[in-house]
Amino acid sequence: MPSELATKAINLLSPTIGEFLARAKVQAACNMADLNIETLDKTQLDPFLEKFMAVCVFDLGANVSQSLATRLRE
Repeated sequence: MPSELATKAINLLSPTIGEFLARAKVQAACNMADLNIETLDKTQLDPFLEKFMAVCVFDLGANVSQSLATRLRE
């Protein structure tokens, strides 16, 4: 079960790319940052967001990826 922060990231992405791909992107960002999707929390936000934006930029573009990262920081 994804953590609260991971679930928030998945929910932000889902309307655009669907839940399956959103979950895969969040999992990929966690893997790249050597984090666990089930225990991801605010203390790990910076390394997660760095990888999350890198994973999302190809499909969503830099502006949308930055906007998502900003919303996750809130």
